[in-house]
Order: sequence, then C-alpha cells, then structure tokens
Amino acid sequence: PHAAVTRHAPQSTDRERMSAVTGQTDEKKPKWVAIAFRSFHIGLCAFMCVTAVNSLTSESDIEDTDAIFVAVYVFLFAVILFLFEVTQFKTVPPIEAAYRANFGFLFKPLSKAIFIVFIGFLQFGLDGSKALRYSCGIITIADGVLLSLVYCKDSSLLVDGPEKYTPPVPPPGAARSQEV
Repeated sequence: PHAAVTRHAPQSTDRERMSAVTGQTDEKKPKWVAIAFRSFHIGLCAFMCVTAVNSLTSESDIEDTDAIFVAVYVFLFAVILFLFEVTQFKTVPPIEAAYRANFGFLFKPLSKAIFIVFIGFLQFGLDGSKALRYSCGIITIADGVLLSLVYCKDSSLLVDGPEKYTPPVPPPGAARSQEV
C-alpha cells in the first residue's frame, strides 16, 4: 500500500510568533521606545535648566563672563530641546515648520544624539554645585550615546521610515525674476 507522507510545518521565526501573539507586524512596531526617549528628554531638559540656573545664581562676580555664557547657552539649548520634544507628542504645523527651518538636525536621531552629547559636555563648564553639574553632564552624555546606539541597532524603533522629501517653497518674487 501507500507510504504515509508526513509533512512538517515550516518552523516559524520568533518574529512571526511574536506578531501572532501581539497582532503587530513589522510595519507597525511599538513606538514605546521613542516615547520613552522623548519623556526622558523632557525631564533631562528640566534638570539641565536647574543646573544652568544654579550656575547663574552661584556667580559672585559679574566678571566671570565665560561661566555666565555657558550657563545661558545650556539654558537656551535645554529649552530648545524641551520644546522640540513636547511638540513631537502633538504636532503644531507652524512650530514644526520653524523647527525644521532652524533646527532640522533635531528630526534625525543621530544628529539629535550628537547635540545631546554636546550639551552634556557643556554641563562640565558650569559653576555651582559640582555634584549637580557632573551628574547632569554624565546622564546627558549617556543619554546621547544610548540614543545613537538604539538608532544604530534598530532605526525603526525611533523613526517611522524614510522621511518624505518636501522641496522648499520659493518666495513669490523668485518666480518673477526668472521670467525676466
């Protein structure tokens, strides 16, 4: 008679099993990593502002301009990053357009990570509480390095895919000058 034919089901991969359990496919990965980084950056910006204000209030001499400038820069950079991260939760088109025009590097994870590391090194130039500035600097640098490592490991955890290119809109007078 006939030999029994046994067919083995193909082995499913971990990824396929996980998508069967969670109902998520590769196209729709969880965005909790990006949300966690944004939330952490918001808290970190508040910490950076505290260290900058601490440095400004501990200045006893107005002649110490280098520490004052570093504190002002740290404060401004922290506010810029804070507002950027807040607007990523709820996009406001005019604010996003202003950020894209002036701070477009914040929209790419690697350039944002470099910016965060830069701010972290600025922390070491502040005056005031040594423990406060060193802890904030080390945490900020570690955050920037971790952000870049996560992006290099799996970029889809932080970005939705390739960014769609939208060419800049020429000013109204530019079209007329080309016609003449």
